[in-house]
Amino acid sequence: MIVNVVEAYGKLTKRDLRTLRVIEAGHKYYEYVPQELIERWSRCRREEVAQSIRRMHALGLLRRSHSAYLGWRITAAGYDVLALHTLRARQRVVRVSPTPIGVGKEAAVYAGEMPSGFKVALKFYRGGASAFRYDKAFRSRVRKFRHLKQVYETRLSALAEYFALRKIFDAGGIVPEPLAYNRHVVVMSYINGVELHRLADGDFKRIADDIVTTLLAALRAGIIHGDLSPYNVIVGERGYVIDWPQWVPVWHQNAAGLLLRDINNIASYFRKRGVELPVSEVMRAAEEGGSAARDFIAEMNKYLFRRGV
Repeated sequence: MIVNVVEAYGKLTKRDLRTLRVIEAGHKYYEYVPQELIERWSRCRREEVAQSIRRMHALGLLRRSHSAYLGWRITAAGYDVLALHTLRARQRVVRVSPTPIGVGKEAAVYAGEMPSGFKVALKFYRGGASAFRYDKAFRSRVRKFRHLKQVYETRLSALAEYFALRKIFDAGGIVPEPLAYNRHVVVMSYINGVELHRLADGDFKRIADDIVTTLLAALRAGIIHGDLSPYNVIVGERGYVIDWPQWVPVWHQNAAGLLLRDINNIASYFRKRGVELPVSEVMRAAEEGGSAARDFIAEMNKYLFRRGV
């Protein structure tokens, strides 16, 4: 079985991709989409559909049901292929690294290139975002697709980070620039640097100032990171704050505690290097961002509705 998503994508025909999209559409109603339904919706000969399914199953893009009927479910790799195909079709990316440049418990990151030659990072989500569990509107959407809850939450994770990055970047925060979003994948500018916790030496005062600038920009938009530490900062030309899918709004019931934890985590790191963070200034800024966060949630809900997510 091929586990390399880029390699698997290169082996697919147009009919394979069409069949894969049909199965994705069928997941709105079935966990395992019946093969009879796939054949009918594909409007191709039964033998051609069966051949496509066999090929994608061998590539690890589909999983077969073990129930009374013959049905198929898209794997995580299958969703990766669908997102990658859409991004390429829309000319958002033209090249993708054959293997990930980074793998974590919640995402795999690939390097890529846009048609202009601009280098990007593609973040493929693997886990759900805790940010949405506080909001009734988003919980109802997850329940709607409870048979595919994990897959659906990865899409919400991508949406959460894309929207947060857009708001913070536009507000002057030092974060990767969000460039595109599809399904569970976010395309953003590639940051060439090293994680802060690995940095042996540098201008720690400048890096601390960059982080504070980003925190204040986020708070003006009503956003709290929720998991900030030296592991979520990449130091390149600037100090970039990354990994925003678990953000919470400033009016969340645990907001004050999460913000204080974020600040203490990062302040403790810099204090050991002789740099003090303006904790009180950051905490005051949190009191002014509530309405912006509510507008932000409403905007995301409208976006989900338009996309039929």
